[in-house]
Amino acid sequence: MKLNKILTAAVIAIFALGTTSCINDIHVENINPQQNSEFDQDAVFNRVYANFGVTGQSWDSNPDTYSTDGGGGQSGLLRQLWNSNELTTDEAHCVWGDAGIPEFDHNMCGDTHPMLRMFYDRAYFGITLANFFLDQTVEATDEYTLRQRAEVRFLRAYTYYQVMDLFGDIAFIDHISTELAVKRSRADMFIWIETELKQIAGEEESNEVLADARTNTYGRVDKAAALLMLARLYLNAKVYTGTERWADAKTYADKTMKSGYSLHKTGRNQWSAYQMLFMGDNNENGAQNENIFPVLQDGQATRSYGCGLFFICAMKDGDLDADYPCGSSQNWAGNHARPQFVQKFFPNNDAPAGTPFDLTLSAGDDRALFYTKGHTLDITDESAYKNGHAYIKFIGVRSDGGATSDPSGEFPDNDIPVLRLAEAYLTYAEADARLNGGSCSADGLDKIKELRNRANANSDLANFNLNQIIDEWSREFGWEGRRRMDLIRFGLYGGQSQYKWQWMGGTYEGAQFSADQNTFPIPSTDIIANPNLR
Repeated sequence: MKLNKILTAAVIAIFALGTTSCINDIHVENINPQQNSEFDQDAVFNRVYANFGVTGQSWDSNPDTYSTDGGGGQSGLLRQLWNSNELTTDEAHCVWGDAGIPEFDHNMCGDTHPMLRMFYDRAYFGITLANFFLDQTVEATDEYTLRQRAEVRFLRAYTYYQVMDLFGDIAFIDHISTELAVKRSRADMFIWIETELKQIAGEEESNEVLADARTNTYGRVDKAAALLMLARLYLNAKVYTGTERWADAKTYADKTMKSGYSLHKTGRNQWSAYQMLFMGDNNENGAQNENIFPVLQDGQATRSYGCGLFFICAMKDGDLDADYPCGSSQNWAGNHARPQFVQKFFPNNDAPAGTPFDLTLSAGDDRALFYTKGHTLDITDESAYKNGHAYIKFIGVRSDGGATSDPSGEFPDNDIPVLRLAEAYLTYAEADARLNGGSCSADGLDKIKELRNRANANSDLANFNLNQIIDEWSREFGWEGRRRMDLIRFGLYGGQSQYKWQWMGGTYEGAQFSADQNTFPIPSTDIIANPNLR
């Protein structure tokens, strides 16, 4: 798919459905305009959501967008978002030799990088689906459609945010057209995203407003999602625009915390409350009270190699799974933890050999979900999965011990949290510290204590400064696909030498790499096709 010319409505409709909904297991009628001239509003609406969780018209073939594997799993939006934001940082490293993986591991990404292209094409496919839906419903005045339009506008704004965060100045178009997409600067995209989110959150006048928090169907976004994304936007404002917006970040984090969601704090059986956020029944075990925007997965109805299955199976091998069952028969043995991530929990390099149950107990922190038996701390051999500890955050088993939906035991049910309330707590604390000379006030410190209490970590804290907060971001959100953004905001990514991690810049000891890598290059396929870009 060439993105210099956004797909026409006719072509989009051919792609637009015939797949399982990401909201429910809905089988819709064929809406190919060559066979059916009517716009199927609910089908296209569902497909906009589904782009986050599936890769094509069937789970094992026919990917919507460019993919380097036959099944299309590598083109999954969340899979490549994770690769871009985790493999390039101090948290994760991958042993696979697939084209693009070593460049991620070593911070050496160029404009022919295949995985960046897969993310880019997948993201713009979703944006185009959203534009198609919005064009087709532009004259609607009924409440049902206006609410759907607000949700689609959020999903489009969220996707544009991720593209802006990764690539900087980007191609922009907000309707179906055969015209070349224009280039918009990061600063201009910041304003556009801010305006969209404020309108659909009801912060500015609009007749297209999201549902109040906790009143929408599970899996669909509400006002809290827009408020939290505004808090994230403002927290990173200096990176995107050159101007700090700490006070606004704190304000919108506070609004999110007061919106109606709550931290999940009650464990079940042997599982901690924190672990339950990422398990096979996280749609009903209490985690749904914290997970503001989950991408829904179902072992029978919503299958993909680019979403839930990846988040479990790419992190484990058969030895691990036999000792600590993770809820899927697949074992890909790809991603393991860099030692600098382990040191956030074990600063003295004294992690014992054991399962996540042992490691969380030893660390005194429920977030230390490492598996260390047979693994080394250091990654001396980049092709060896057991060089480097395993980190097992997502598992497909249910906290209540019940059966999962896939009889084969392969595909998991656990939904993937894209936005969860804990982010508002850390955003509030960081913004508070930046407004108070680098250390939290009593108010900001309380937010840190709440998160650490939930994790059964030490919360007897007299203060908490920015150096501690960047580590707390890693402990709370490790391997959730956001680490690169946080390191950049703290000045600990490209163009600096004060903080290094193993294989940073392509050397075992870690080497400085260029600040140019703070944004990725737009894929050459789009640069060639669209002279508006550079």
